Amino acid sequence: MLGKFFKLFVISVIVGAAFYFAFNMIMSALVHNKKEVVLPNIVGKSIYDATEELSKAGFGINKDGEEFNQNVPAGIVLRQNPPAGMNVREGRLIKVTISQGGEMIYVPNLVGQTVRAADISLKYSTLVMGEVSKKYSFTVKKGTVLSQDIVAGYSVDKDSVVNIVVSDGPPPEGIVLMPDFVNKNLEEAATWSSQYGIALNVTGGNISGVKTNTVVRQVPEADTDVTDWKSVSLWLSGSI
Repeated sequence: MLGKFFKLFVISVIVGAAFYFAFNMIMSALVHNKKEVVLPNIVGKSIYDATEELSKAGFGINKDGEEFNQNVPAGIVLRQNPPAGMNVREGRLIKVTISQGGEMIYVPNLVGQTVRAADISLKYSTLVMGEVSKKYSFTVKKGTVLSQDIVAGYSVDKDSVVNIVVSDGPPPEGIVLMPDFVNKNLEEAATWSSQYGIALNVTGGNISGVKTNTVVRQVPEADTDVTDWKSVSLWLSGSI
């Protein structure tokens, strides 16, 4: 009985091996019977166009990876393997690397930092500090960043330039800066107006929870140079 099972096992192995070798020979013959075609250049083309062109030439496409590239838009072929111009048998899968476009970076908040700290923050974020301009300020310590030209949290390309405005401290004599009157009483603004001869355009309105005659908005904003201005505008809570 055992001899019978052993014979059946041996026959199965022989048949399986024969099938395997026959299959390999057939597939090999089919592959080698396919003609060789010059591989087209698909670098610089969109993945859609590349797929269509390879398909027409008798090839398949296989995405081999993606890379950030500042100079190539997303979805464009960066590299192909094998390279263009080679004689390749029809039916082969061509590997391609696709651009993800420029790497996007979130701009850090620089306001309130020193220039050195702001520079370190930008370098850490792979961004570049651009122009550093100065502006007089009553409200912010000299050497501290007042504003930045790209808003914090905004997404930009890697190595983008961010310009900043830095406080130059209180102004010298003869230069008048707009104080910060928001949340202050109208009397304080009137005293300042009288001192510098700058008229106040005052508008009143009722705002719930805000004290009467409290400044809720002003134009221009605090620290603006108003030396040559004739008037500024204030919006108050309550009646004038």
